[in-house]
Amino acid sequence: MPVLHAPPRDLPPNETLRRILTSRTVILADGTSNELHSETSGEECVAMYRFLKDNPPKIAIEIGMAYGVSSLAILTALEENQCGQLISIDPYFGFEQIRLSALKAIHDSGLSERHRHLQMVSETALPQLISEGVTPDFVYIDGHHGFDHAFVDFFFADRMIPVGGTIAFDDSQWRSVHRVIRYLRNHRHYEELNVGLQKSFQSANLVNNVYKRIQNRFGPSRYFRKTDDWKPPSSFYRNF
Repeated sequence: MPVLHAPPRDLPPNETLRRILTSRTVILADGTSNELHSETSGEECVAMYRFLKDNPPKIAIEIGMAYGVSSLAILTALEENQCGQLISIDPYFGFEQIRLSALKAIHDSGLSERHRHLQMVSETALPQLISEGVTPDFVYIDGHHGFDHAFVDFFFADRMIPVGGTIAFDDSQWRSVHRVIRYLRNHRHYEELNVGLQKSFQSANLVNNVYKRIQNRFGPSRYFRKTDDWKPPSSFYRNF
């Protein structure tokens, strides 16, 4: 029997998502179970679901799908809004069982019709979507967390979303992701949104905790709304 964990209050009304977060297990395509790890937290699912309920997107994109936890939170909001499509980007190199598990969870929730999965790396998937004329209102960046990958994801997301659209970064306390956020704040015009998540400066030791506070480098996720299409001139550069 899996160990049950107390889920956060007000989880999105999706039984599959509740089961996954409560039992900390996922059902694979062959019917066996696997331990859940590296997922979007229950608190983040609640915040994302509420945000998308209040700000209904016609198109949402998530970069990084894994077991489909964030996918279920987003899709549940879209279904309740009776509007919108989610495009998930994840290549799943060497993780076919996880891909099938995520798609099964979405199917079991009756949400497949609102979902499109691109089994590609984001640096090729996002330009493809741009060429298709896709203009998302919401982009959730939770793919490869290296600075180069996270920056490229932001660069293309910024190209795609209209003024008023929102980009959210998971694991924003990571140094690499935090640096992308600093670039956003210095080289683009976005306003940070309060989606109800508590700032966390948690670290393995006190020194790192203090250093993160000095840098204002916190998690778990941060949301930014585009206020205009301003881009600096080519001669502009501010250290980030």
